[in-house]
Amino acid sequence: MKIFFNYILTIFTSILFNYIFVFIAVIFLLFNKNFYYLHIKYLDLPKNTGYSLDNIILNYNAMIDYLIPFSDKTFYLPSLPYSQEGKIHFEEVKDIFNTMSLICILIAIILTLILYYYYKKKDSIFLKKCSISSIIITIFICLIGYINFDKSFTIFHKIFFNNNYWVFDTKKDPIINILPQEFFRNCSILIFIFTVIGSIGLYLIYKLINKNLK
Repeated sequence: MKIFFNYILTIFTSILFNYIFVFIAVIFLLFNKNFYYLHIKYLDLPKNTGYSLDNIILNYNAMIDYLIPFSDKTFYLPSLPYSQEGKIHFEEVKDIFNTMSLICILIAIILTLILYYYYKKKDSIFLKKCSISSIIITIFICLIGYINFDKSFTIFHKIFFNNNYWVFDTKKDPIINILPQEFFRNCSILIFIFTVIGSIGLYLIYKLINKNLK
């Protein structure tokens, strides 16, 4: 029974760590606009959309500034039209980011309690197990997305949104023209990298603790 409990706790904690790593990656993407700016050139968005570089940056920045968790800004695009449905979608996205932030705080508290529990037990190998489990979970999820990103992208939206407002009409919501799916795919890749690095970090912490105990 004890072995089963430890196994379940390891998997549970690995999922919590994964959530933290994903959240950090999402926040990084929100605050680091340069990642998107690189795509403007890489995807040649001015040529492919017909919008000037300044216009693209202006509207992207306005969108991101609105989406920052708990910001008091009102959704507004300076030089692009948008529909009521489009506005509602971005409001829902912001709600998700706000909820993610609150959940992250709760998870941080839970992780602190779990880590304290294992600290009292002097069980550092727990971090090694979490590291391995976290990487396995990450790779499994990413393989599912890699096999068919388009389908995974659609399923993701159907899970998190109870309407089809995320299916933008380019005439009513031309903001979607400067947010190509390839950009979101690369965001997913970056989130994967962050999660793997975080998992490796857990293993390095385990090694460091073991080294100091010797």
